[in-house]
Amino acid sequence: MASRQADRRSLRCGLSGLLKGGAGYGVETVDPVARLEGLRSVVPFSVDDAVLVESWSNDTWLTDDAVLRVCWRGDRGRLDRERQLLLALPASLPHASVLSAGTWEDGTWIVLRRIAGERLDLVWPRLSVDQQCRAARRMGVLLRSLHQWSPPPGIRALLNSSTSITNKSPGEVAGSLLVPWPQDRLHPLLGWSQELLRGNADLHRALSRRFEELGPAVSETEFEGSTVIHGDAHTANVLCDGEELVALLDFEWARLGPPDLELEATCRDDLQVEAGRDDRGVLATEVFALTWLRSGYPELFEREHLTERLWLYQLCFELRSLCVWADEGVDDRRLSRLRSIAAHPWVRFS
Repeated sequence: MASRQADRRSLRCGLSGLLKGGAGYGVETVDPVARLEGLRSVVPFSVDDAVLVESWSNDTWLTDDAVLRVCWRGDRGRLDRERQLLLALPASLPHASVLSAGTWEDGTWIVLRRIAGERLDLVWPRLSVDQQCRAARRMGVLLRSLHQWSPPPGIRALLNSSTSITNKSPGEVAGSLLVPWPQDRLHPLLGWSQELLRGNADLHRALSRRFEELGPAVSETEFEGSTVIHGDAHTANVLCDGEELVALLDFEWARLGPPDLELEATCRDDLQVEAGRDDRGVLATEVFALTWLRSGYPELFEREHLTERLWLYQLCFELRSLCVWADEGVDDRRLSRLRSIAAHPWVRFS
């Protein structure tokens, strides 16, 4: 309790303008404190002592007992879908419980019961290698449990509708999917990226050719089943208490699809993957996170063409990132990443 109060003193709500809005897919008020003020009369608990914490897609506020997440950009229905999914998930899969949820003029919000623990990505550097291995193995077990779950028909229909592109602008497509695939989901972003890469037409042609080459590795029918995938299962979305993983968090990007799509998030920002990115990629056996995940969920890796499949997922994510952060400009770092992923896979399975 004392540490939370200390955090609250250092981060109390005077944070006007701290977060930058640049998302390229529907940004309005960029000040999270202003949004919180607008929610005071709507959210059914006190936010006087709420602390703003790091989040990539929403505003996230902590109190002693609750977590308030506010979706104000992209597909603003994400949190309502998450609410419905959390209410349906089996108790055998540890997850946060919903206290309340709703909408207001600028988006949607959800209040979750706060679970004791820390984000795994923040704890990770303090863990021994054996502890890291056990955590990654447990992560594999949790993902397998999710993938084996049979969702009710209503949840399946809900997740199917969430990835539909009917009547959606390119920005809305980017705001509803981290990995825009199958191909019809990608097509609007390819058109958008062509405009963004006007001065780098050769790069856009290379990306388009690579999508055409890799596309057959992951068929559209794989997204028509009943397997629920988390869609953003990296270490920042896992809560641990001591050495125990106590919850899988942030199901806002959940969708129906092939289980191995989870590998994109596993590899995203991984230090070993990033180190080998510009050197023709890295062998999967040299990436600790993948090796340890495999020990907890070996079936996830029992696929043909896994190199090409993960390459396609990562290519989709990088193109989507180009579009989402377009208003920050297309800098050398972004161009370098795109040229690298267009040229060769970042992870090789054979």
